[in-house]
Amino acid sequence: MRSLNRMRRVAYTYVGSHFGFGNRISKAIWEEQFAGDSWDYLENLDEEAHYASIVKMYEELTIKNSLLDVGCGKGVLFSYLRQKLDLSKLNYTGIDISANAVEAARAKWPAGSFRQLDFDKHGIDEKFDVIVFNESLYYFTRPLKILERCTARNLNPDGAYIVSMCDYVGHDNIWRQLTKSYRVVKEQQVRNERRQIWDIKVLMKKRQSAV
Repeated sequence: MRSLNRMRRVAYTYVGSHFGFGNRISKAIWEEQFAGDSWDYLENLDEEAHYASIVKMYEELTIKNSLLDVGCGKGVLFSYLRQKLDLSKLNYTGIDISANAVEAARAKWPAGSFRQLDFDKHGIDEKFDVIVFNESLYYFTRPLKILERCTARNLNPDGAYIVSMCDYVGHDNIWRQLTKSYRVVKEQQVRNERRQIWDIKVLMKKRQSAV
């Protein structure tokens, strides 16, 4: 399984990344990582400005009664949202491919709604005002197709996406694809002291009204 994922990573770096494809990782790898502490660094101060920017963008949206967090992991974004927002007024749903991640999120944040789901293959039927892809969109095989499916099935008519992608090979090509079909309403680049960079943007389908 690991060798297969290494081959996929190499193929993505040298081929797929140039055409706006994502780098899908197997469910087994996610389960292994979330069974341990591989992703616990997301709760460190190095990541705070990145999460704070997403929350601020969400706060500034006009229509925001419901939120879908795609690739929620152990619920780090939810932990930041709960510090700023009245959760009784927020219909939050977090989904993740890893059952271990979802189990950890449920245990730590019982006020949130967390589900295990391979969104790349199955999707859901509910509609939301805001859909967040926080460092998750580039793990889908075809990122643009995922947003197109979400727009048809999951995003309310005046809804918006908040997409965060770190500065990494191929992500500029994904952004280029997205901005052909979606307009950038707001954007911010976040840097930390470790020189990590995130591009965070609010996207709406072209021809929609502004935020």
